[in-house]
Amino acid sequence: MTSFNIHGRGFLVFLSAMTALPPLAIDMALPSLALVQADLGATQTQAAATIAIFLAGFSTAPLIVGPLADRFGRKPVLVVGLLLFALCGLGAAFAPSIGLLLGLRLVQGAGAGAVGVLPRAIVRDLFDVRESRLFLTAIAQVNGVAPVIAPSIGALILYVAPWRTIYLALAAIGAFMLVLGLSRFRESQPVGVRQSLEPVAVAANYGLALTNRFCLGFSLVLGLTFGGMFSYINTSPLLFMQGFGVTKAAFAGFFAFTSLGVIAGASVNSQLVQRHVKPKTALDLALSLTALAALALLGVSLAELGSAVTVAGLSFFYFLAMGIIFPNAMHEAVHPLPKIAGMASAVLLSSQMLFGALGGAIGAALYRNASPAGIAAVMTGAAILAGALYALWLRPSVEA
Repeated sequence: MTSFNIHGRGFLVFLSAMTALPPLAIDMALPSLALVQADLGATQTQAAATIAIFLAGFSTAPLIVGPLADRFGRKPVLVVGLLLFALCGLGAAFAPSIGLLLGLRLVQGAGAGAVGVLPRAIVRDLFDVRESRLFLTAIAQVNGVAPVIAPSIGALILYVAPWRTIYLALAAIGAFMLVLGLSRFRESQPVGVRQSLEPVAVAANYGLALTNRFCLGFSLVLGLTFGGMFSYINTSPLLFMQGFGVTKAAFAGFFAFTSLGVIAGASVNSQLVQRHVKPKTALDLALSLTALAALALLGVSLAELGSAVTVAGLSFFYFLAMGIIFPNAMHEAVHPLPKIAGMASAVLLSSQMLFGALGGAIGAALYRNASPAGIAAVMTGAAILAGALYALWLRPSVEA
C-alpha cells in the first residue's frame, strides 16, 4: 500500500478523522448512559462519569504527549495513541463492572488526546501558510460535523444492538485508523529538528511556547471563544427542553442547526483563503461577529424575548464565527514554532479544553428560570475578552 499523497483528499480525510475521534467517543456514548447504568448496576453519576473521565484523560494527555511528539516524531505517537484508543474501546465493550469501564475510558481519553495533538503539528510540518490554513479549515468543518452526527450514530446502534456495540464500533474505528497510520502515513517531522526530553529542555521549550506572543495569545483567543461556545453546548439541553419545553427531537434539530454554523463558517473561511484574504481580515470579521451575536443574544435575554428560535438563530452566527476563528487561531498559534509544533499544539488544545470546561460550568451555574441570560453573559464576556486581547496585543503583528 502506497503512502498518502499529502495533497490528496485521502490525507485530508485521515487528518480530519484524527480530529473527529474525541467527539465520536463522547457523543456516540451519550445515548447509552441509562443502559450502562442498568446493566452494570451503577448509579446515574457513575454512568455519566464515563463521559467526564474520558474528557479528563483527553485534556491532560496533550501536555505529556506534546514533548514526545517533538522528540520521537508524529508517527510513533499516532500509533501508540490509536492503539490505546482501540484496545480500550474493545475492553470497554466487555467490561464487567463500572469501575473497569471508567478506568478504560480514562486511558481511551488519553489515547484520543495523544492523537488530537497531531493534526496541527503535522500540518505545520508539511505545508506553507496558505495550504496550512486550507487544511485547518477542513479540520474545523469536521469539528462542526462530528458532534452533530455522533449521537445519531450511537442511537442507531442502540436501535439494533446492545450498548456494548458502541464501544466495539469505536474500537473498530481506532483499529482501522491504526492500520492506515502504520501503512500509509509517512513521518512528517524532519529528524534534524527533534527535541530533547531532558526535563530542563522540556521546561525551556514549554517556556518558549508560553512566552511566544502568538502561541499564547491565540491559544487564549481560541480558548475564550470556545468557552463561550461550550456554555451554549453544555446548557442548551436544559434551556431548550426544560425551559422552552421543546421535544427531544426538536432540540436535536435546533442543536444541529446551530452546530452547522461551524461548517458554514469554515466554508466561508475556505473561500477567504482561496481569494487570498489575509488572516487579519478574517479574524477581524469573525471576532466582531462573535461579539455582535453574543450582545444581541444578551439583549434579547434581558428583554425577556428569548425563544428557541431566537436563541438558536443568534447562536448560529456565533458558531459561524467560530468556524473562521478555529483554523486561523490554530495556524497563528502553531506556525511561529516549527521546531516545537507538538508542544505548541498541546498548549493550544489544553487551553481550548480548559476554557471549554470553565465556560460550560459557568453557563450551567448561571442558568436560571428558563432564561438564556446566563449563556448569553458567558458568550458576551468571552467574546469581548477575546476581541480585546486580539485587538490590543495580537492584531498589530498579524499578517495584514
